[in-house]
Amino acid sequence: MPIKTGALVSILLLFFLTAGAQKRQITEFTKGGILLVKLNNGFTTGFGAHTPDLYTGGLALTPQVTVVPNRLRLGANGGIVYNNKQLSGLFGPVAALKLTDLRTNKPMALAFGNLQLLAEANWGTHHQRMAGGGIGLELLQKIQLGLTTQRDYHLNRWWFQSFIAYQFNKTKKIKPQFE
Repeated sequence: MPIKTGALVSILLLFFLTAGAQKRQITEFTKGGILLVKLNNGFTTGFGAHTPDLYTGGLALTPQVTVVPNRLRLGANGGIVYNNKQLSGLFGPVAALKLTDLRTNKPMALAFGNLQLLAEANWGTHHQRMAGGGIGLELLQKIQLGLTTQRDYHLNRWWFQSFIAYQFNKTKKIKPQFE
């Protein structure tokens, strides 16, 4: 196993092991907001022989606010991206719809994450105009992993990206039901 893959597996294993030692986690879309710092990595393509596939990577800030508790977050996306040998700014709206919780089968039903459907539109400083979506996995209300696909309808290109994000939000504590 390559060193990078081994390190990633070790970190994810550490998160799962510490989840068992904690009290029941809230993985719902609770009232209030979050701030995500996202690191993107992927490629762009025109699906044609005359257009080469190009690497793309970037860093973005994504503040989101829960508008429907336990179901929907809306927000904005702003950041920088490297593509086609140049840096560009990207910004636009974002939506996250929670599909399901990921829970253990223990009696306390420890929830360690949730699965989300993502939608976003981005406009860029080098004439990018994109719309698309993807799927995201939120773990322990701190880490998000995901895959997205966006269509640049102005430059006639597709953007395929993966991301890892860290959430800068306070985890809300659960009060025991029977106290």
